[in-house]
Amino acid sequence: MKGIILAGGLGSRLRPITHVLNKNLLPIYNKPAIFYSIELFRDAGIKDLCIIAEYKYIEDFKSLLGTGADFEVSLHYENDSVLKKGPASALYHAKGFVGSDSATVVFADGIYDVNIREEVASFTNGAQVFLKEVDNPTRFGVYQLDEVGDVISIEEKPKNPKSNLVFTGLDIYDNKVFDIIRNMPPALDGEYYTTDIDKIYLKKGKLKASVLNGFWRDMGTFDGLFEASEYWYKKNKNYTD
Repeated sequence: MKGIILAGGLGSRLRPITHVLNKNLLPIYNKPAIFYSIELFRDAGIKDLCIIAEYKYIEDFKSLLGTGADFEVSLHYENDSVLKKGPASALYHAKGFVGSDSATVVFADGIYDVNIREEVASFTNGAQVFLKEVDNPTRFGVYQLDEVGDVISIEEKPKNPKSNLVFTGLDIYDNKVFDIIRNMPPALDGEYYTTDIDKIYLKKGKLKASVLNGFWRDMGTFDGLFEASEYWYKKNKNYTD
């Protein structure tokens, strides 16, 4: 199993602090946000990782993280020169790195306190998406599950969501994902999304879903940045109300 960290994005919702700094290098309490993605993979037993970011930021990541030895992982880097646009397009840059393996993929602006070791160890083929129940699902990709936990619909930022379960930016894919990306059409806005990859796996009957019990926040907004930092501050300080 390989690990892919998608560390792109303009961070437009975090301006002006992201004018010169990639949002995934911003601090979440006492360490840069991207540390949490690396630690998520390491704790799941995934040690061979690739960070994908825009060319203007890639050297910042290399300077901070190096080979990954401090985390007891091996880090590789890929420039996200625009082939298409969007996170699915960025993921395609890892095709050579993944080879014949499967890959766990995470958006680096997701801050987690969960352990996915069991799901990683038991994965065989298809795709597995990790979801979380939230109060404001209209901001996210919304996944509807049936009574036995199977995905029955996926909608991107719906006005009238069918559930409160949203995509957290974490998936496991077999290596067929790269054929899917190469052949998939863009969304209406011209971008290529991982939720659209999931829709294709769903149509094939190859998509499973897991609902996360632990902490997750999207730190791509000022509220999310604050809430993620507050959570880790309280955890590190053994804070109780």
